[in-house]
Amino acid sequence: MNSPLTVWIGAFITLAVLSCLIKDNIFYRLAQKAAMGIGVGIGVVLFWREVLHPYWWAHIQAAFNRTEHWSNALWLLVLVPGMMWYCQMSRKWFWLSTPVIGLFVGVAAGIAFKGQILLMLPQLASTLKPLNPWMLDGGPTRANIEFCLNNLFFLVALFTTLLYFCFTIKADNRAFRVPMKTGRLVIMVALGAMFGNTVMTRMSFLIERIEFLSERLKTLIHLVTGG
Repeated sequence: MNSPLTVWIGAFITLAVLSCLIKDNIFYRLAQKAAMGIGVGIGVVLFWREVLHPYWWAHIQAAFNRTEHWSNALWLLVLVPGMMWYCQMSRKWFWLSTPVIGLFVGVAAGIAFKGQILLMLPQLASTLKPLNPWMLDGGPTRANIEFCLNNLFFLVALFTTLLYFCFTIKADNRAFRVPMKTGRLVIMVALGAMFGNTVMTRMSFLIERIEFLSERLKTLIHLVTGG
C-alpha cells in the first residue's frame, strides 16, 4: 500500500504537470526534468541488471574465477569499440567514432530489414482471402457470404490505399481517379479512427488523474475541517 507521503507527492506532480496548461512555469519544468532523470536512471540500472551483467560481466568474472573457459575474458575487448563512441565529443578524435557508428547502423539496418520481411510476408499471405462463398464449407450460407463480402471490402481498401501511394500515376488519370479517391478516403477513415483511439486513451488517463486529485482534495478538506 502506498504511504501518505507518496500519495501526496503524486498529487503534487500531477498538479505540476497540469500547470503547463496555464503557462510554462518552474513547477512544470521541475516535474519534466525529474521524470527524464528518473527514466534515464531506471534505464541504466535495468540495462546493467538485465543485459550487461548476466550476458557480459558475469562471464568475464567466471573466466577470472576459472569457473568458465578463459576465452570469456576476451569480452573485455568490447570496451575498446564502446569507448570509441565517446570520441564524438571531440573534434580531433571524432573520426574514431565513425567506423563504430557505421558498423552499428549497418547491423541495426540488417536486423530491422530482416524483421520487417518476416513481419510483412505473413501479412501479405493473409491478404489472399476467399471471395467465393461456394468454395467454403457449407456453401453460400449467410455467414459465408458475409465473410466473403468482408474479404472483398478488405481487398478493395488494401489495393486502393496502395494505389494512392503509387506516385508514378498521375492523379488526373480518369481510369485511376475513383480508386485513388477511394484510397484517400480509406486512409482518412483509418487515421481518424487511430486519432480518436489516441484521444480516448489520453482522456481515460486524464479522468483517472482528476479522480485521484478529487480524492486528495476530499482528504485535505477532511483534515482541515476535522470532520
